[in-house]
Amino acid sequence: MKKTIPILSLLLLIFLSGCTTVIADNTVKDDDKEEEATAYNLSFNESDSDGSYQINGSTLIELGNEDVKITKGGTYILEGTLNNASIIVEVEKDTDVQLVLNNVTINSGDFAGIYIIEGDEITITLAQNSVNTISDSSSYTQIDSNSVDALIYSKADLIINGSGTLNLKSDYNHGIVSKDDLIITGGNFNIETAGQGLSGKDCLMISDGNFKITSYKDALKSDNSEDEYRGYVYISGGNFDITTYADAIYGYSLVNIEDGTFKITTAKSNTADSYKAIKSEKEITISGGTFNINSADDGIHTDGNITISGGTFNIVSDDDGIHADAKVEISGGDITIEAHEGIEATYVLINGGNINISASDDGINAAQKVSDYTATFEMNDGYVTIKMGQGDTDGVDSNGYIYINGGTIDITGQSPFDYDKGAEHNGGTIIVNGTETDEITNQFGGGMGGFGGSGGFEFGQGGNKTNKPDFSGGDQTPPEGQFPNQEHRPGEGRPGH
Repeated sequence: MKKTIPILSLLLLIFLSGCTTVIADNTVKDDDKEEEATAYNLSFNESDSDGSYQINGSTLIELGNEDVKITKGGTYILEGTLNNASIIVEVEKDTDVQLVLNNVTINSGDFAGIYIIEGDEITITLAQNSVNTISDSSSYTQIDSNSVDALIYSKADLIINGSGTLNLKSDYNHGIVSKDDLIITGGNFNIETAGQGLSGKDCLMISDGNFKITSYKDALKSDNSEDEYRGYVYISGGNFDITTYADAIYGYSLVNIEDGTFKITTAKSNTADSYKAIKSEKEITISGGTFNINSADDGIHTDGNITISGGTFNIVSDDDGIHADAKVEISGGDITIEAHEGIEATYVLINGGNINISASDDGINAAQKVSDYTATFEMNDGYVTIKMGQGDTDGVDSNGYIYINGGTIDITGQSPFDYDKGAEHNGGTIIVNGTETDEITNQFGGGMGGFGGSGGFEFGQGGNKTNKPDFSGGDQTPPEGQFPNQEHRPGEGRPGH
């Protein structure tokens, strides 16, 4: 059994060596209950990035071969090597603690290297120019009722900052797990785990840092599925080199990326059943960053909506490059996709950006997957280039409608378009096999062409007939019975949206 050095004994030793200990002031919460989130918190506090600390007034701990238990708030500077033992933090739930890792090596053996049982905000600061290493064995012996399964395991909000290096190698399971928030604002991380790399149950937020992660489960993860505005990943900067045998970035409710450099490789194994590069059950929003993705599954995937307004993407996927069950909306960015299918969603809306797709199946597929939208491809601006493989493949395949209102779409292949219900060319440029055309042709010779006049659909190859309903108002409903099983054209603010 591990021995524990009581913190009072440590303080006495430090006092005798000429140092004093200052316990940080703490703010007591008005309500013991955790506040219910009413929106995603997509911002960082100034204190999150503050990796400063004062040597005078802090507690210096030279590590040895016994557990160190911290029971009072304050700043603790850790140095040296800890063998077959752990740093254990258990303070009052309204109390803050700062742990400064200054060239620390923890060989924790059969348990976590740092175990945070209770506290308000616990900060781990990686001291400048320091190299810190935590490793374990392939099995853990639990010391209480919590199922501890990570090298750094926290039951409180955990903040990691500073500019030093943290090497994590877990043969047992995960690298860093917080059962509340996990916030990282700096540092250099080399993580190799049998389980997850970085996990914050309520949220995982990263503003800066260098991350090299190899994991056999999700590399970056937040998975709270019980609270509406929790379970999200927010990244506003940093450099990421991720190799994983599961999902690389997973946020249950939301993945929001504003900036950063990402090199992501996913591969299949028997440790997971999903191998996507960026994944959410509900929503993905990307407004910037550089992404080099080589994925055994979808490159970017959600059951809900994907919104891309900026960034540079190079996606190679064994399945879909970009996939949403509901809507994919792209208004900016430079996107290159080489995949089985390039972009797939019920509603694919292109308002801008430069998109280059090489697909062995359909380039863009508007497939009816949800009831929120009618299967539609709509292009208003931007430049889309599609090259398809041989066989039963289409440049743009829609189970419903195709609308080309602006921009340029350049398709190379034997079947540029395939649609089930109708098509309109209202503006923009269509290029098929190097030749500009005004027609949205259909894959099937007898298929439905453009919208007909009062007599209903007008059949044929052309998609540009003049006697078509006027949708210029945006909220009009087509005449009753004109479009089988269709009551409206999909889009923002339209009836039935």
